[in-house]
Amino acid sequence: MTTNRKTRPEAASAEALLALSQLALDRMEQGVCVYDADSRVVLFNRRYLELFNMSADVVRLGTGYRDVLAHSASLGNFPVSEVDNLFRARIAQLSAGKPFRAEQRLSNGLVLALDLKPLPEGGWMTICDDVSRLARLEAQLRLQTERSQHALANMSHGLVMYDAEGNLIVCNNQYIALYGLDPDIIKPGVSHRDLVDHWFSRGNSAEMPTETFHDNRMKEVRRQSPNMVFLKRFDGRIMQAVSRFLPEGGWVTSHEDVTERRQQEQALKQQNRLLDGALENMAHGLCFYDSDMRLKICNNRYREIYRLSPDEAKPGTHLAELIERSIANGAFASEYSPQQILEAARARIASRDHSAMRRRMADNTVVSVRYCTLPEGGFVATYEDITERERAIEELSEQYRRFDAALNNMSQGLCMLDSHLRVIVCNTRYIEMYGLSPDVVKPGISMREIMEHSCSLGIHPNTTAAQLYADYIERLREGEHTLHRHLADGRIIKLNHTRMAHGGWVVTYEDVTERHKAQARVAHMARHDSLTDLPNRTLFRDQMNEGLAEIAVAGGEMAVLCLDLDNFKTVNDRLGHAAGDRLLRWVAAQLKEHAGEHATVARLGGDEFALLQRGPQPESAERLARRLVEIIGRPPPLENQSIHVGVSIGIALAPEHGLDTDELMKCADLALYQAKAKGRGAYQLFQPEMEEHARSRHALEHDLRGALEAREFHLVFQPQVRLDTSELTGFEALLRWKHPVRGMVSPAEFIPIAEETGLIIPIGEWVLRAACATAAGWPDSMTIAVNLSPVQFRSRGLVAMVTNALAEAGLPPQRLELEVTETALLDDNETTIETLHQLRALGVRISLDDFGVGYSSLSYLRKFPFDRIKIDRSFVGTLGESPESIAIVRTIASLGSVLGVETTAEGVETSDQLEFVRASGCTAVQGFYFGRPCPAAEIDRTIERLSAIRRVA
Repeated sequence: MTTNRKTRPEAASAEALLALSQLALDRMEQGVCVYDADSRVVLFNRRYLELFNMSADVVRLGTGYRDVLAHSASLGNFPVSEVDNLFRARIAQLSAGKPFRAEQRLSNGLVLALDLKPLPEGGWMTICDDVSRLARLEAQLRLQTERSQHALANMSHGLVMYDAEGNLIVCNNQYIALYGLDPDIIKPGVSHRDLVDHWFSRGNSAEMPTETFHDNRMKEVRRQSPNMVFLKRFDGRIMQAVSRFLPEGGWVTSHEDVTERRQQEQALKQQNRLLDGALENMAHGLCFYDSDMRLKICNNRYREIYRLSPDEAKPGTHLAELIERSIANGAFASEYSPQQILEAARARIASRDHSAMRRRMADNTVVSVRYCTLPEGGFVATYEDITERERAIEELSEQYRRFDAALNNMSQGLCMLDSHLRVIVCNTRYIEMYGLSPDVVKPGISMREIMEHSCSLGIHPNTTAAQLYADYIERLREGEHTLHRHLADGRIIKLNHTRMAHGGWVVTYEDVTERHKAQARVAHMARHDSLTDLPNRTLFRDQMNEGLAEIAVAGGEMAVLCLDLDNFKTVNDRLGHAAGDRLLRWVAAQLKEHAGEHATVARLGGDEFALLQRGPQPESAERLARRLVEIIGRPPPLENQSIHVGVSIGIALAPEHGLDTDELMKCADLALYQAKAKGRGAYQLFQPEMEEHARSRHALEHDLRGALEAREFHLVFQPQVRLDTSELTGFEALLRWKHPVRGMVSPAEFIPIAEETGLIIPIGEWVLRAACATAAGWPDSMTIAVNLSPVQFRSRGLVAMVTNALAEAGLPPQRLELEVTETALLDDNETTIETLHQLRALGVRISLDDFGVGYSSLSYLRKFPFDRIKIDRSFVGTLGESPESIAIVRTIASLGSVLGVETTAEGVETSDQLEFVRASGCTAVQGFYFGRPCPAAEIDRTIERLSAIRRVA
């Protein structure tokens, strides 16, 4: 089965942004603040406050944008008198609905870049970045550009540039003056040929005819090889022209009087010294690399950091060699290997990740490394010594550790964690409560390591350190919360998590064992399911009502998941109710394990379950649903037999889909129905149009019940051709429904309804009888293929129905081929195999349809000798673009050849596809290449047409 995924909304709304992990935001180097349609703060991170030096007591959720501006102005970030004007201007720009960029220079000298992006449902997002250094670099770049322009206008030699088509882009006055050219003629856009003609007309000479000179230059352009020529000016002086060709096409030619060469070379050297001086006076290390990771240029600061000599870091050296030399020279700490460093760089460059990496050097300095890819290829690397910054963080941690004495007198356990979930400080009560080793649990240790330590002591039953830590991280994403730890010795520890203003958490631990036991004994009675020990429908509704009431008052989000097992009835029928009960208990355990402690998991009855999940939605609910579909789709064997079950899940959200319990359950049930309708083993988020879809489907089901009696069905027939002789061997019967109002209704739309309601039984019988009756009038060599639905195949009386249809039509059994999908064979029991053998005993041919897209178990081919395997059209249709499809078609054809089974490729539409399946070993084909499905009245014409094609072939 294929899991249907929910389509993500086309644009993230302000509510969706609230679902972003605050922990991830606070690690960003940019400041982020999101405003709703009423210009009030709905989300921001710590960096946003730090950049403007603003207070979290003023800027908080719900603060108006003007108040934020006023607070920023009061801190001196810009004049207070500009608050109203700035507010009106920004709102006006945002009203235009297009993102824009602004720059703000603070009184402390920082220059901030502000990207303001309107959101589709109102409101906007502001992303702030410290571009102070970038602003300085841009100023330097502008200065350099001005210098370049000034140099172009005042350079002593002439310069001319052409584009890839040979048209003039730019030339300087010196070039025009140098050769005595007319500026009214020599201007941007003039072609190279016209310029050369004019150049010669002024008395200049190239010692060759004009046409030859132009042709030679065009050849050089095509070869893209640099060239130097000597030209004679009108007054007899010799000019040197040097051409360089541009990567994107075109070329640049500089013209200079050879007598002035030394003066020009000296000027060029001076310019290079200026550039070198700027590079060498940077505070950071800087390197430019080409696309092959070879060094183009670096400054002295880089060589100092990595202990490299100028000879060791010369242009052309590969990054891998630079790393190895740095390690050999003792620059790196011993924890790094050359391969680790190189792979980290490659990963950052490949993903265009410009964030900083920290490298600890052998002298204990810490270097921040960034890789910035360049549009034209290659990348720039910067290296910043951040040792002092790191040392300041360590000093702050030291201050926290001084609180140990006071903390150890608390009656509760306490642990303070930084933003990386490493211990800043913890008291003795916390260590004693969990029986941990004080030699292990001390400042600097991560919560992951603490959990590994505690699990090794057997403190946490029925879980691993990895599971415990993953669940812990999931809880922290929900924000401030309380959870209870059930320890192996029976104690229950209550954990309260409070977020610290500048990142990190304060966690208190309280032993609530006796209190919890007393409450649990009372609450458990009569409110839990006796089989699975999950909450029953009553308790589930109570907890759902409480959650909805809390959301209505305090806000927040909650997801309701309704779950229904697929094929559960088959398990009960085959293995008995005791096995079914074991399966239900296993499912309940999986739901409890993967939903987490804060979710409510209930059994509503039978094979129906439900789940409440608090926190940002819908991402959390979808993530959980995907996990449950995957896990429950792989149940353990029962009674030493493998079973095929799955789960379909419908999801409704509060408050988005309502705050009423019954309404929300109805929405989840509609979503569950949609998930089952699309193939089961899937999840579906409720959409408002599902109610209309349910009404429409009900109407279609109503019409379908009368369609057979009203003679609204008819058959069309698609030809089947044998490959080795190009002979028409028969047709496949395909069902069509022409509704008196709706017109033609797709089989993909009405067949699932017919299967679900059982209408497929009488409809399928009509199809079989009509197909046999039609085929009876064909030539004796022609066969008719009819599809059997999984529901029809498992129904009693199938063999008798086939027998009666053949007898009524007078059709020999060997001319009938029944197509069975892998879904019909899923149960793989003795009854299934026996039915197949009974049909075979009639003389009917049996084919396995759509092979490769279902469960594709080779046990089917081992337990029953099919006459034909049909390769699904999805593989044939993607032969030209999917190597996997090519391999699958070849494999199935080869399998058929080994087993002595015919193989038919469906969906052949082109001659290339036909030749491929022929070369792969397929024995037959069907598809539009040989003809579209036609009504019975056109069968004779189709037979005649394909027979004529065969005679020609």
